[in-house]
Amino acid sequence: MRTFCFILLMSSSLVGAELAIDKTSLTKIGLQVWQNECRGTLDGLVTWNAGEEFPSLGIGHFIWYPTGATQTFQETFPLLISFFKEQEVEVPSWLVKSRGCPWKTREDFQKAKRGKKVRELRDLLSSNLDLQIRFIYQRFQLAEKELLPSLSKKEVENLEKLKKSPQGIYALIDYMHFKGTGLSPKERYRGEGWGLLQVLQEMGEIAEGDSGIDAFTTSAKKVLAKRVRNAPLQRNEDRWLKGWHARLETYSSIHF
Repeated sequence: MRTFCFILLMSSSLVGAELAIDKTSLTKIGLQVWQNECRGTLDGLVTWNAGEEFPSLGIGHFIWYPTGATQTFQETFPLLISFFKEQEVEVPSWLVKSRGCPWKTREDFQKAKRGKKVRELRDLLSSNLDLQIRFIYQRFQLAEKELLPSLSKKEVENLEKLKKSPQGIYALIDYMHFKGTGLSPKERYRGEGWGLLQVLQEMGEIAEGDSGIDAFTTSAKKVLAKRVRNAPLQRNEDRWLKGWHARLETYSSIHF
């Protein structure tokens, strides 16, 4: 039922949208991102993971920091809400007025998990699955433009080769969404980033006729391993590495 509803939504809302990938493939990418982030569940649309300083919302687990919190990673949920408003989606008034996540801690969120605000958030997100994948795709298009000045000729060539297949587009979109562009100076441990920029920089040259998926996945694993080594010890990031690797493996195992 979930897959059928999502495809139905996508087919109606993406008509006329400017896409470099067909709607069916983009739908599959959206479903896979949802699966990667929260196992494709409705409950997973509004969660606060243990050990994190923010809730993760929507099919892409968009970050929303509590008011006044130090923002280490790029906050994306307010950008999604702005996108919803641009698309004339009716957003709860308390959410429009909010200057940050209303729950200060994970414990506060857990106590309110079955309350009105969480319920309204889940309803908003579950009713606009199609717009969330459009938002993710548009963020990738914008990120690509921002990345180009920082890429060498070889890295641009690798990027273009990856974009020639749906698997490559999925890998690029998912990784950028998963770990960011790598451009933000805030997203660094010991001066080193872990985003799409760093993965492209770590890749070797892609051979003629090669999709580049395996090279991209290998590079991403190296970059994330370096992130774990550089991370503050109290974050205990090696606990996530196995799951991150499983996500990266979907880049070659997904079929279109």
